[in-house]
Amino acid sequence: MKTRQLVITAALLAMTGGAMAQQQSTTDVPASPGMIAPASPANGVSSDPYVQKRQSDADAKAEYKAQKKAVKQQAKADKKAAKQDLKAEKKESTAERNAQLAQPQPKSDLNKGQ
Repeated sequence: MKTRQLVITAALLAMTGGAMAQQQSTTDVPASPGMIAPASPANGVSSDPYVQKRQSDADAKAEYKAQKKAVKQQAKADKKAAKQDLKAEKKESTAERNAQLAQPQPKSDLNKGQ
């Protein structure tokens, strides 16, 4: 039983050591256990499809945020212009109403006794 445990432990250590040796030989940065060194291709584009997808997702997200910000600014400007128009219309309406109220009203004969 103890021999079996020793063999399994030795096999796991050998596999771990082999993996560490491969990792250190393929990267320029010395890696510590549990840390993966970033890929540094010459042209700046990784050949890893997961890295490419992550980069394209980040680019799409940045583009979406820029478009959203531009639309929000445009909507804010439109709202401000509409508010100014509403205030101007209200001012005109109030002035017109006050002018009409200032004029004397003609008395009608309907209210007089018969």
